Amino acid sequence: MVCQNCGTREATALVQTVVGNHFAKTALCSTCAGHLHAEAALDAMMGALAALRTRAQPARCPTCRISFATFRDTGRFGCPNCYEHFLAQVRDLLPRVHAGAYQHRGKTPGRR
Repeated sequence: MVCQNCGTREATALVQTVVGNHFAKTALCSTCAGHLHAEAALDAMMGALAALRTRAQPARCPTCRISFATFRDTGRFGCPNCYEHFLAQVRDLLPRVHAGAYQHRGKTPGRR
C-alpha cells in the first residue's frame, strides 16, 4: 500500500483519528508518520500549557475582584455578582448549603 500523504513511499503505519463522531484511517510511510507524531506532540504540549496558564491565573469576580480561592477559604462571597460569576464552581454546592434549593429563600417561620 502506498502512503496516502506523500503518495511515493510504502505505507508502514495506520493512523486512526477520531474527531467528534467522525472516524478516519490513514495509511502513512514512516517519514510522514514521524512528522505527524511531532505535530501531535506539539499540539498536546500547547494544550497542556494553556491549561496551566488558566489554572495559574484564577478568575476573579469583575465587580469585587474576589477570587474563588478566597471564597473557598472564607466561605463568603464579596458581592451578589459572585454567585453568577462563580456559578459553575458552586452549582453542586448550593443545594447542600440552601437545604436542597438552588436559591436562598430566607428563614422559614418558627425556625431559628
